[in-house]
Amino acid sequence: MSTNPRKFEGTNIVRLIVSVEQETVSAIDTLMHSGRFHGHRNRAEFVRRAIENELARCK
Repeated sequence: MSTNPRKFEGTNIVRLIVSVEQETVSAIDTLMHSGRFHGHRNRAEFVRRAIENELARCK
């Protein structure tokens, strides 16, 4: 659905700022550091993938 956002190639990349509860951020950090979700290198990538998964699920 999307490309690596860190490359910022093309004009279709938009930065999005979101606010979430501290409890949610802590849960994301715990999952990322557990080693089970090795594909997620940072919170932004985790959130980007979660948004894409939700969009795909709603289609």
